[in-house]
Amino acid sequence: MHSIPPAGVQVREGVLRLKDGRRLAYVESGDLDGLPVFFIHGNPGSRYMRHPDDRLTYRLGVRLITPDRPGYGLSDYQSGRTLLDFPSDLEQLANALKVDRFSLFGVSAGGPYVAASAWHLGERLLRASIVSGAAPLKRPGGMEGVNREYRNAYALAAWPEWLLHPLMAMHDRQVRAQPERALAALINHASEDDRHVLSDPLIAAQVQGWRREATRRGVAGMRREAHILASPWDFPLEEIRGEVDLWYWEGDSIVPPQMGRYLASRIPGAVPHFLPGGGHFSIYSHWRDILAPLARRSP
Repeated sequence: MHSIPPAGVQVREGVLRLKDGRRLAYVESGDLDGLPVFFIHGNPGSRYMRHPDDRLTYRLGVRLITPDRPGYGLSDYQSGRTLLDFPSDLEQLANALKVDRFSLFGVSAGGPYVAASAWHLGERLLRASIVSGAAPLKRPGGMEGVNREYRNAYALAAWPEWLLHPLMAMHDRQVRAQPERALAALINHASEDDRHVLSDPLIAAQVQGWRREATRRGVAGMRREAHILASPWDFPLEEIRGEVDLWYWEGDSIVPPQMGRYLASRIPGAVPHFLPGGGHFSIYSHWRDILAPLARRSP
C-alpha cells in the first residue's frame, strides 16, 4: 500500500542489514516522535499490515513499527528459523532505531512471536498484547472451536515442508491471479462481524495489499511459518514477566477464545479481554482499544 498519509501522519520505510547479513524490511507509521510500539503481522502478512486510518495511531501518540518477518515482503528468508530466532531480529531493529524500551503486539500467527519476545526481552518491554493469537496446537482441546477449513489448514501445517511447498505455491498463484475472488472467499467464511469489517473498502484494500506483499518473493516464509505454528513452543510461558493483554472474540472460529484462555492460564501477568461477537478481523474495529494500553508511558 502506497497511499498518501493524512495530514500530520508520518510514514517511512526502511531496510536493516542484520548481523548475519540478512535484510529486514519495516515500515514506521503514525507519530514518528511518539512512543515506539512494534507490531507483529499475521500469516500471511507483511509490513503493510495495520489499520488503514493512520490518524488513529497518530492521535494516540504511537510510533508504529511493523517489520516483515523472514521470507515475507522484502525481508530475506532464514533457513531453519524457529520461534525463538525472531526476538533477536526485533532487538537488532530496536537498537538500530535507537529505541530502548517499547511496547509490542501481534495478531493471529504473530501472537506466538509476541510471547517469545516477551519471554526473551524481559524488562525491555513496557507492555505486550496478543490479539487473536494462536496458542500451542499440540495439546488437549487445541482444535476446539476451530472451523473445518482451518482445522484442515492446521493439520497441513504439520506436513513436511517439501510436501507442503507446492500446495502453498499453487494456492498463492490463485490468490495473486484473482485477488477479488480470494477476498470474496474470505468474506464468505467470515463471521457476521468480520463481514461488516471487510465491507469497508479501505480495510478490504488494505487486506489485499498486505496479502499481496507477503508473498512477493514466493511462499518460503509462509511455508516455514506453517512448520513453526505446528511445532512446540520451546520456552515456558510461566516465566513471562510484565502485563500481557489478551484480546479474543467469541465469533472467531480461526483462533477461537479457548486459545486465549490457555495462554491466560499460563502467563502470570495476563490481562484477559474476551469479548462477545466479533471475529478474526476485530483488530480493525478495536484498533484504538488495543493500542491505548500500549501507548501509556511507564511512570
